[in-house]
Amino acid sequence: MTGALTKVRKIDLRSLAVAFALFASVLVSVSTVTPVLAQNSNQNSNQTAAEKQAEAEALISRLSDREVRELLVGRLAEAEARETRGPEEFNPAVIIYRLQRDMGLISEEVQHIFAAVVDLPAIFPAAWARFSADRKDGGLIWFFATMTIAFGLGFLAESALRPVLMTRPGQGPQELVESTRRKVLTLGGVLLRRLLLLGVFVGVATAVFVVFFDTTQKDRIAFFFYLTATGVFRVSIAMSQAFHAPKRGNLRLPLYDDGEAAYMHRTFLITVGFGAFAFFTCALFGTLGILGYVHELFLILVGTTTVSLLIYTIISGRSLIRKDIQSGAPPESPRARFARAWPWIFAVFTGFLWVGIVVRELLYDFVPYGAALFTIGLFAVIPSLDALFYRDAARFEAAADDVRAALARAARLTLLVVVTVSLASAWRINPLTMSDGGYATLLAEAAMQVAATLLVAYGIWQAVRIYIDRKIAEEDAEFAAQGHDPGEAEIGGTGMSRMRTLFPLFKRSVQMVLGIIVIMILLSSLGVDIAPILAGAGVVGLAIGFGSQTLVRDIVSGAFFLIDDAFRLGEYIDVGSVQGTVEKISLRSFRLRHHRGAIHTVPFGTIDTLTNYSRDWVIMKLKFRVPFDTDVRAVKKIFKKIGAELLEHPEIGEDFLQPFKSQGVFEVDDYGLVIRAKFTAKPGRQFMIRKEAYIAVQEAFAANGIEFARPEIKVTVEDEQDDDDIPATTHEKVRAAAAGGGTRLISHTAADAAEKV
Repeated sequence: MTGALTKVRKIDLRSLAVAFALFASVLVSVSTVTPVLAQNSNQNSNQTAAEKQAEAEALISRLSDREVRELLVGRLAEAEARETRGPEEFNPAVIIYRLQRDMGLISEEVQHIFAAVVDLPAIFPAAWARFSADRKDGGLIWFFATMTIAFGLGFLAESALRPVLMTRPGQGPQELVESTRRKVLTLGGVLLRRLLLLGVFVGVATAVFVVFFDTTQKDRIAFFFYLTATGVFRVSIAMSQAFHAPKRGNLRLPLYDDGEAAYMHRTFLITVGFGAFAFFTCALFGTLGILGYVHELFLILVGTTTVSLLIYTIISGRSLIRKDIQSGAPPESPRARFARAWPWIFAVFTGFLWVGIVVRELLYDFVPYGAALFTIGLFAVIPSLDALFYRDAARFEAAADDVRAALARAARLTLLVVVTVSLASAWRINPLTMSDGGYATLLAEAAMQVAATLLVAYGIWQAVRIYIDRKIAEEDAEFAAQGHDPGEAEIGGTGMSRMRTLFPLFKRSVQMVLGIIVIMILLSSLGVDIAPILAGAGVVGLAIGFGSQTLVRDIVSGAFFLIDDAFRLGEYIDVGSVQGTVEKISLRSFRLRHHRGAIHTVPFGTIDTLTNYSRDWVIMKLKFRVPFDTDVRAVKKIFKKIGAELLEHPEIGEDFLQPFKSQGVFEVDDYGLVIRAKFTAKPGRQFMIRKEAYIAVQEAFAANGIEFARPEIKVTVEDEQDDDDIPATTHEKVRAAAAGGGTRLISHTAADAAEKV
């Protein structure tokens, strides 16, 4: 780790050296450009803003009062028309004209700026001379002394409060923190305390400088400029420490190790530090009267150097950024491809954004530097925050925590909405007055509405999905705990609850309704008139209804079957031609699993009669054949005893609704008495009870000496007739019957024998 940190420090020093070398080389190169270029536009380069103002005032002084009033009224009318008119009509000719006009203005401004190259090295001594002019002896030294004293006392006050508000990095808990909420709260608390200390520093330094030292206006401006630069730099330090956490690896948000976090932190601070102090130095030069094209050139050079440092930071740390954004996703997944492309996209976007700022600087007076800096900072951290929520969602899904996984995914959408709103606010796009804007404003409005719609729809869908999935899981767990297994039942079986049957249909219906609503809102947000779409959908739906009456009949019949609660998932039903256990229900059909394994798909519209074998209770009747001389009353007592014993059976006792009991003699046939017994049980359990009842009756009959009646054939042969008179075929049939040739053969043999005898 020491070697890694040493390497990081070397890279940071090298980055700092490259930054200042780049800035110095730019200054030297532009100062040695051929004077010929400067001579071509020397007069324009020396023209200052004060001279432009003087020319404008001289032009106005030559106008009469009436002309001035007309000019003012015309400008006010143009401003009012510009505020009240809606989006301009798309006209390629107007666009080309404006583009050509702007290109001409840019070309002219660029020529003026490059003509000011020869004056660039002189702005530093000129600014120093103007800053040190009109001072008493030692006045400049006194200013630097007072600023040093103010800064020093501010640091002392901050240092005095630091032990109270802050703890050293090694004093806090170092265990790995998995909870993103805890990480954000801890790092947010640290950031807040650092900002409070910074506020103490700024307050004390300001109070000391303003109260105890009497200085000139330009001294106060210089002091507050560099105090602001120091504040910006230190706020950046605090935010980077909270985000990268170079000394708190257990709380770090990105997937960096300590060396990687320290490298990203230091290179970021080099860029911010140079940019903050260089930009405020440029602003100070402007207040000292260093204006015109040379000041714009200096500002462009400072911005270009800062942007180059930022691009260098992005490109040099692209492997770290890619690892963090990918977050363990498969190498060929869309997320992995985005992670590989994002550093280059971000770098190119930063360069183009700075070019756009420079172009706006050349064309207009107002330049949104703050919006550009905010956009770059937002794009620097948003992918890492999205990757953080992505990792949380994956971790919660692995832990089967659906609620937290859904919250993590919703946080990603919320992040998208927050970014959209923040960028709109930074670029002065008011959502309440967007309808009066142009195409860019309408596009921003559409993006915000789309993001908000997706967030709300996603939140509703996740809440419904989680609730339904939890209820389904609870129903399935309760069903399994009761020992129900549809595969074990031949016919019947207790089905699931009615809500368990309807939950999947509710879930699918909500998904479809939300999808249609979201699509309609998105189309409306993009400016598409959805009224013709709805009317067309109605007509198409009517045509489909006439053309697919069978489909409509299936859907309507299924709705009424479900409303009537005719069947549920897991129940055994018979629809006439097929039968089986209900395994799945859709809008137009349901699927039956036969007890031998076959699957039947039955449209609702084809059902005429539906028989449900799984509702409430089922009666099973058993028949037993006993000889004619059997004591029926004794059999009844035996059945009653068997019924009591089956009620105490550990596996099937609780499945009885009415016990096993005798119904007496049901009929008398040729072979004995047919005694019938019955019991009432829960659906699907009757076959298991029947098996145990047969075993119990067999054992009880054997214990009480009662035999089951068997079919018998008695053949009577008269003694007067000789056996030789009986045909040989008859003898063979009788012998076969005696050898156990089967009931059917015995019957035929008895008939033949009787006929022959």
